[in-house]
Amino acid sequence: MKSVKKGFTLIELLVVVAIIAILAAIAIPQFAKYRQNAYNSAANSDIRNAKTALESYFADKQEYPAD
Repeated sequence: MKSVKKGFTLIELLVVVAIIAILAAIAIPQFAKYRQNAYNSAANSDIRNAKTALESYFADKQEYPAD
């Protein structure tokens, strides 16, 4: 009888690790870029909200807050 060995060779495992490393090298900078864009969008939204609050205050009191 022949004995059949099942499993992966070292070369196959190294190829898989190399592919994962290449994909990670592509994905990580993109993720950082999207994260920075999200922070910028949140900051812009906060500025718009502050502007709206100041305009509302001015509409009610006909002056801007002193401090």
